[in-house]
Amino acid sequence: MNQSKLYLTSLFLFSVFLIIGCDKKNSKNKDEQKLEQLLAKIKNLAESSVCSDNTNYELRFLAIGAKGCGGPTGYIGYSTSINVNELEEWVNEYTNLQKEYNKKWQIISDCMYQMPPKSVKCENGKPTLVYTTYN
Repeated sequence: MNQSKLYLTSLFLFSVFLIIGCDKKNSKNKDEQKLEQLLAKIKNLAESSVCSDNTNYELRFLAIGAKGCGGPTGYIGYSTSINVNELEEWVNEYTNLQKEYNKKWQIISDCMYQMPPKSVKCENGKPTLVYTTYN
């Protein structure tokens, strides 16, 4: 094979790998954006929760997300003043999407168990997660 054919073949292969790499990165970015947008919706809905001593709204929390090794990435607090079914649906969708993302992109995590909150309390009219502290 002469030098120019070898050069053109090498240039072609390099271009193909570059395009494939860019497509893969764009696909991963799209997956990340989808997760970020859904998480923003979830947080906005949960943060619209209200509470006070004078209401009958229950304070609750949900596990959210999926670590690469399994288990939730965290917890989100809310009150029943919001559309709870919608919140639960979005959280389930987000968690499942994150599981798929982790598998697709071979995401690993610290594998540490994320402890659930001890409770949820009303603080300044908003549900706030309460965690056990160890000294």
